[in-house]
Amino acid sequence: SSRKSRKSGDGEAMGNMNETVEAKDVIAICRPKYKDRPQIAKVIQKTSSGYSIRWMAGSYYGTWAEAKKRDGRKMVPWLDTIKESDIIYKKIALTSAHKLSSKVVQTLRSLYAAKEGTSS
Repeated sequence: SSRKSRKSGDGEAMGNMNETVEAKDVIAICRPKYKDRPQIAKVIQKTSSGYSIRWMAGSYYGTWAEAKKRDGRKMVPWLDTIKESDIIYKKIALTSAHKLSSKVVQTLRSLYAAKEGTSS
């Protein structure tokens, strides 16, 4: 089968998966139980087992902000750790209005749909 040479522009359609994840990067994560909305997080740092992240809250067409959870009486950032294999889209660029671009939305939808087809 003749495979077309991959142009740099194709990387985005594949979720930039050959990129290296760095601190402060915004990534998408696959968590099957939350598949009705995109799982977006900001990377804090690489760990021995994967990455520590700060979850973000938002929707496909809404704005994104840091997710908070209640800790006693105060709200604290929602932190988590993930494995490299949980990531389905690297280096997401939010728009100046803190939204996902329509191209990212399309790609994420198809990536999540593909993951759903192969439910582990």
